[in-house]
Amino acid sequence: MNVIRTLTLITTLPLVLASPGINHASCPTEPIQAEEGDDVTLQCHVDHSVNLTKYTLDFTRADLSKKIVHAYRHGKDDPDPQMSEYRGRTTLIHADLSRGNMTLLISSVQMSDTGQYRCFVLDLAASCTIVLNVVKKDKDNRREPSDFTTMTPLDLKENPGAEEEKRVGAIVGGVLGVVALVILIIIGVLVKLGIIRK
Repeated sequence: MNVIRTLTLITTLPLVLASPGINHASCPTEPIQAEEGDDVTLQCHVDHSVNLTKYTLDFTRADLSKKIVHAYRHGKDDPDPQMSEYRGRTTLIHADLSRGNMTLLISSVQMSDTGQYRCFVLDLAASCTIVLNVVKKDKDNRREPSDFTTMTPLDLKENPGAEEEKRVGAIVGGVLGVVALVILIIIGVLVKLGIIRK
């Protein structure tokens, strides 16, 4: 069974502003991280809690010449313009539309889903962009580090030996430092007593 990771992030910092006096959309400013096979939720919010149920909405891939990931027209989902790669894998949460939220669930994400997603409300000329990074899982169902992820305390919990290796390394380093200091003190005392000459 896939791990379900729901990442519903809303910020108040708009990435793209519409004209003054017109609503604008807000998206997460940090990239969303997900593991291959997870279900991911992308969410945008329009100011002033506009009821979006009667508006034309699109989620597109901004990095793929704005190809359609999910389309909503005339009060219902429109599968016709959708990219074949996303067919059967996207769900727009209609209950959220009345609160000004565009919430899109992408099921079983793949490495090819990594990219920039733009949510757009045509009638309000409001849009913003979300970045999704998908990482591979290794055979033990752990995340494989990639060029856009770094080790975190969670990774150390997944690999308890790494923390023990750090502790042993610190102890060995400390002991060697003390031994070197003692040798230097002994040499200094022997030089002062004249037993060892410079």
